[in-house]
Amino acid sequence: MYIDSPWTTYAAVLSPLTIGYYIFIGYKFYRQDLRSAFSGKQNRPVKKIQRPAPSISVMEEQPEPEQVEQETTEATLPDEETFQKVMGLTAHLRDTIEEAHEKQYSKNDLVLLLQMLLKDYSYLKDTPFRVSINNQIEAECAKYGSMLLSEDETEELWI
Repeated sequence: MYIDSPWTTYAAVLSPLTIGYYIFIGYKFYRQDLRSAFSGKQNRPVKKIQRPAPSISVMEEQPEPEQVEQETTEATLPDEETFQKVMGLTAHLRDTIEEAHEKQYSKNDLVLLLQMLLKDYSYLKDTPFRVSINNQIEAECAKYGSMLLSEDETEELWI
């Protein structure tokens, strides 16, 4: 028996099998995520983590220019530890902005508070995570609406 186009037959058989396989995998492993995505609800557990307030030091040693150049020229790849620190920072930012909204801080007070917080994470300043952290800050401020920060103001937080 001769088939006119074996590739057409192959695609006609393989396509439904592949689609069925991915539907099965999606249902088996991502059932809860799919339900929450289609229902529009997000079932995220809310954890409040108590963190100590950022410390402010009066006298700081400024690194020499040669030392700064060496640090900035080295390319570092983000690792698991850095990613965990970024996740901790985003949770801390979320809590800080929520607290500032509840206590009705002024915009200037919020900016100072965020600057002090980001000062503790200054090693993230020149990493790819900076953009996502800035987006997190803008999103959290927009969520409460009373203290909106523009993109330029968010960039100025990283002093």
